[in-house]
Amino acid sequence: MTKNILRRKIMKKFFDYFEEIICAFGLIVMTIFTFIGVISRKLPNVNLSWTMELVTTVFVWVCALASASVFKTNSHMGFSYIMEKLEGKPKFIHKIIRIIIIFANYTIWIIYGFRMVMMQIKSGMVTSVMQTPGYLIGLAIPISAILSIIRIIQYETRHN
Repeated sequence: MTKNILRRKIMKKFFDYFEEIICAFGLIVMTIFTFIGVISRKLPNVNLSWTMELVTTVFVWVCALASASVFKTNSHMGFSYIMEKLEGKPKFIHKIIRIIIIFANYTIWIIYGFRMVMMQIKSGMVTSVMQTPGYLIGLAIPISAILSIIRIIQYETRHN
């Protein structure tokens, strides 16, 4: 019984900090492989050009997941500034309009993001150096949109 409770707590913490965990790991990977890539340029007969492709791919994912994580605390730069200035009914109306616009935006990201991924799969597109399937990069768009919607719902249900 206690193992199940502990597992649930660990899984809950992991999901609560999912984006931050992946972003932290991604930043570590980016730092290590950027360093390796820079050092390898100074060594004769060593070609590690794939490190820059890896770093670019990880960067896309870090940016996408970081944009989703800000909604957990309502700390999106533009939104918090406006929300702090409003009070009462205008604040509530702004909140509803903001949520509708965000949901519409991320719905478009999900629809067209998955269309883009499907086209990348059908075309067999791969990256130039590592020959990684292109859709692994493209998936960052719809996945970050889904996570953003989940985090907005979580924030609004916890703070109302």
